Amino acid sequence: MQIRHVIFNFIIGAFLTINTGCKGTYNKQLTAASQANTPNCIVGVEKSSSIQESVEKTLPKAQIKTYSDLITAYFALQVGEIDAIAYNEAILTHTFIDSASGLTYIPNDVGLTEEIVIGMNKHSTIPNIKGIINKFIDSLNAAGTLAELNEHWNTSSKTNPLISTKDSESEQVLRIATSADVPPFSFVYDKKIIGIDIDIAKLLGEKLNIKVLIVKKERSKLVAALKNNEADLIISAFTKTECYQNDIDYSKPYHISKTAFAIRPNDADKEISVSKVPKMTYLEPKKPDEIYKLADLSGKTVGVQTGASLDEQVQQLIKLPRLQYFANIPEMTKALEERDLDAIAIDYSVAEAILKHHSEFSILKDRLSKDEFGIAMRKNNPLKTRIDSCIRVLEKKGEIQRIKDKWSKNRSAVRVMQQDWVGSDTLLVGTEALYAPYEFYQWGELSGIDIDIMYTIGKMLNKNIKFADMNFDVLIPSLVNEKTDLCIAAMSITEERSNSIDFSIPYDKNESVIVVHTPQHALEKFGDSTGMLSKLFQNIQSIFN
Repeated sequence: MQIRHVIFNFIIGAFLTINTGCKGTYNKQLTAASQANTPNCIVGVEKSSSIQESVEKTLPKAQIKTYSDLITAYFALQVGEIDAIAYNEAILTHTFIDSASGLTYIPNDVGLTEEIVIGMNKHSTIPNIKGIINKFIDSLNAAGTLAELNEHWNTSSKTNPLISTKDSESEQVLRIATSADVPPFSFVYDKKIIGIDIDIAKLLGEKLNIKVLIVKKERSKLVAALKNNEADLIISAFTKTECYQNDIDYSKPYHISKTAFAIRPNDADKEISVSKVPKMTYLEPKKPDEIYKLADLSGKTVGVQTGASLDEQVQQLIKLPRLQYFANIPEMTKALEERDLDAIAIDYSVAEAILKHHSEFSILKDRLSKDEFGIAMRKNNPLKTRIDSCIRVLEKKGEIQRIKDKWSKNRSAVRVMQQDWVGSDTLLVGTEALYAPYEFYQWGELSGIDIDIMYTIGKMLNKNIKFADMNFDVLIPSLVNEKTDLCIAAMSITEERSNSIDFSIPYDKNESVIVVHTPQHALEKFGDSTGMLSKLFQNIQSIFN
């Protein structure tokens, strides 16, 4: 990296010697992005990118000049061809990591962000490829894997040890195009292409049990590689743009970051260093409502999961709530994060897992009710008596509590239990892997409390266990229609459900709670920073740190 900067500065010095002054016509030093909205200012952007479209709409008076990559735009800025660069903040700050870059960052006061997605051919021969990719992103989000990947690659430039390097034995190959010039997403280190996007590609390969082939392409040729069937997917800090909407399909975003604006420093700013460059930031949320108790949610919008039993509890305990249903927890959490909801209703253990990655959230002291989770099965299933016996033995030995502690209190990454026995036959078990810490994907493996419990019971029964990941509202129909043998998915035992299926005795009990944005003045109302509420938050955070 340092050698590259030496080369950069040598070339720049030569350019500055040849060129006289700024070719742009803006004669003032920009101090904020909004000041670029003038015909006299030229802003450089990546060609055919979402930032190009956003800058054109947000700064309509500015002159926009497009470049095939960041390095070319950087040279253009240094020699005075343009007045500013607008680029993905993560890539810009990771590419130019020291003061030698000669960049001054100015505030993004126009609120531009960029959503990074996976690109795929609209006419892909892979069945339901978009649905597969979106569910995969949901599972990574639910497990906190995306947050962990970002944390790793923002603090290290080395290969992630938690990502498996084993190749699948499958003969099928998934070809993934990347440009390898957009750190921390994909870049070359020690002659290998690594980064967030490469880790995601490997995890996808593990999920699909398929070999992954990384296809390196120039950034401007990524879309052509997809259209010419040279690749199946683009995972390369790729963004959704209108110009490709007829050819390219896009996944849900797996990363959202702010757009960074940079200019050449004037003489007073020559001492600028990376320590003065802000870390990745996000749009500031609106001012939150003051919600401290269930009564404060009267008339407000509360999110619940489709097929869950919490909607009735919300209606009973909150006056005239506006219910909004979601297919899974990640979508519901994102809606709360973006303030499309005032609160979400979920199980306490799931709320704790969410708070691990959302320090701006808190759990209301008021509880909804206590739930009992059971393993679901068809009516009159002969296995019920044996499964009930297994649960009693595991409870008596403290094994279920040990499994819960493993997934909720362990401060390092843990692996799911592996099947090391050959059973007499196989049980197909339905679950929904979007409900951490009970069931979720971690590093490409189906993991969590319920998964370990089911494997443990399978070993006691001498049964092979095979999981089927499906939407929560399909779990009970899958039993009734004899598509699955059992279901384990933190499913509450209710009278309504018991009319069509049977449950084992409870293997876990949990409280249902409400999660909201922490009110700005919450700590003031409960006393000083050493008060009860502050201690509670610190205790919850210490469990996961």
